[in-house]
Amino acid sequence: MSKYKVFAAIDLGSTAISMKIAEISKMKGINIIHSASFDVSCGKEVYAGGKISYQTVNEICGCFENLLVMMKSYGVDDYICYATTAVREASNSEYIIDQINIRTGIKVNIISNSEERFLHNKAFALGSGRFDEIIKEGAVIVDVSSGSVQISGYRNSRLEFSQNFGIGTLRVLELLSNVGRGTEVFSGILEEYLGFVINNYMGNYHKNSGYKHFIAFGNQTKSIKKICPVENDTLMAEQLDKIYTVLSERSVESISDEYGIPYDEAQLLLPCVTIYRIFMKSQGGKKVLIPDISLTDGICVSFMENNKLGHTKHIFTNDIISSAEYYAGKYDIKTEHYKKIIDFSTVIFNSLSKKFGLSKRDMILLTVAAIFSDTGFYININDYNRYSYDIVKANSILGLSQREQEIISFVVLFQNGVFSFDDYKSLTKSRKLLVSKLAAILCLAKSLDAEYNQKIDEIKSVVKKGELIITAKTNKDITFEAWQFDRSRVFFEEVFGIKAYLKK
Repeated sequence: MSKYKVFAAIDLGSTAISMKIAEISKMKGINIIHSASFDVSCGKEVYAGGKISYQTVNEICGCFENLLVMMKSYGVDDYICYATTAVREASNSEYIIDQINIRTGIKVNIISNSEERFLHNKAFALGSGRFDEIIKEGAVIVDVSSGSVQISGYRNSRLEFSQNFGIGTLRVLELLSNVGRGTEVFSGILEEYLGFVINNYMGNYHKNSGYKHFIAFGNQTKSIKKICPVENDTLMAEQLDKIYTVLSERSVESISDEYGIPYDEAQLLLPCVTIYRIFMKSQGGKKVLIPDISLTDGICVSFMENNKLGHTKHIFTNDIISSAEYYAGKYDIKTEHYKKIIDFSTVIFNSLSKKFGLSKRDMILLTVAAIFSDTGFYININDYNRYSYDIVKANSILGLSQREQEIISFVVLFQNGVFSFDDYKSLTKSRKLLVSKLAAILCLAKSLDAEYNQKIDEIKSVVKKGELIITAKTNKDITFEAWQFDRSRVFFEEVFGIKAYLKK
């Protein structure tokens, strides 16, 4: 058996197609042996007209055929190809993916924005020997792509918040295309617009900064370093200001010619640097760390972990929970209540998982559903589960796929055992089963803290002879909880086909 795998990570991005081929092993980790990139801008078409043209598809397929030749020459064992914002938002994305697969044999998977940024963080964690130290001391990560910006804050090694803005470099240029890059007012209008969006958010939600480290991700970081060489990937605030001055006063053509930066890349530098500067000033930062990381790096890390060839020290699944708590926290949820529901759900889930085919990842989805389950009360006490469903759909949780977010939203919707919604009919059979199982567990767990006062200290759960026995440890009167449990177990028994009993 081979001690290492040769793996190819492919990124079908908004402005380019990139690939990294790596040897991945337990002994040496990830060793990049070949890199390739082709400038293909499908983002312009999507942000301007909503579709990817036939001509661009031809160009993409031609690039993929070249990548296949490289993959064969290096003896690639496996590959993963992800498409990001432009393909994700294209109205003809399904046709595009199908055509690429038929013509080249490469299977393209559309990755959600939250998954993409999650992989960036993983790549940085593995590539930087100081990641754990940095997030313990406090750090803000500003991740700029062509379609959007993700800002994430870590403090005491915990993700405090993560928010996405639809103000990516290429998207903003398309939005301001009528202004004209040649005018003197362009940089001012660009800074004014971006400043309004960013500062309005920061002023409302993150008035207290105090983060020690400011970290910038993005495809333009390498080009920024060409304009102003840096040491140890660190750029001082004064250097960033000088770069901004150069970009705002000179044409894209002159920047491209002098620094050897492709034109399409050079035109994205001004909005990218402007975004960094605004965020940096809002945090009172003196220097910015700009590591060279990419989605392909993150794909390699994910492949390494999934194949048990290594892992990052930081437990990134905790960031998924933290991200959910951040978004749900805006809706005045009761922390003690949802944490108790998570505890109860976990115990019940663990007693059922092996017999009923539930995975560790499913437990994460159930945990997120428990956090969001009561957010709808903030809007309306009537049909609160429907509003909770809408809230989950509206907030992109860091690290979750679109499919997983959909499952969580339906678990929240059906948490009371009511399936009289047309939305349910749209689910596949396998998803219906998973949603029903998680919703039934959540429903049962919530009944055990029905009065929101944590009467039950802890529970034990065991399946014996086709019955689920839950034993509650408490010295308080739980008559109301027992009544709610009896109502909830009807739904549970219908889904799992076993009786459920509560003992004090």
